[in-house]
Amino acid sequence: MSEKIIINNYDDFRRLEGQQIVDSDPVEITAAGIQDFCRGTFNDEWIHWDREKCQDSPLGDIIAPGLYLPALFPYMFWQVMEINIPHMIVKGIDGIRILKPVTVGSKIRGTATVDKVLERDKGIEVHYAITFEFADSGETAAVATFINRYWE
Repeated sequence: MSEKIIINNYDDFRRLEGQQIVDSDPVEITAAGIQDFCRGTFNDEWIHWDREKCQDSPLGDIIAPGLYLPALFPYMFWQVMEINIPHMIVKGIDGIRILKPVTVGSKIRGTATVDKVLERDKGIEVHYAITFEFADSGETAAVATFINRYWE
């Protein structure tokens, strides 16, 4: 895991533009985690529930839903970030692309770079370029851009 990065003001973000800030510990993907997520989103597709059917298919095992990895990112982010700016909201997630199915037993790590810092009337908007990789092979599983807004 990376060392904690402490953000006390907007200039701290500006100095990080273009730099990788997150390199998380691997997170093991479990059937229970996938299915808990699916329960919360009312997703009953067999590819997330029927292990036997998945093992007999080209999938090989239960796979994580497309939004599962982005949902893990806040956990990865807060392992290494301490932000001392009073207000923050997640403005959105752009361009989620699933490049390879993530099956039960996979270990996924997340990396993030501060892609850009935009000035706003009050505060700033930070775009994070996120990559989710298989810890064992380094292959990319998914990519996304997270957009957070910060203000005093």
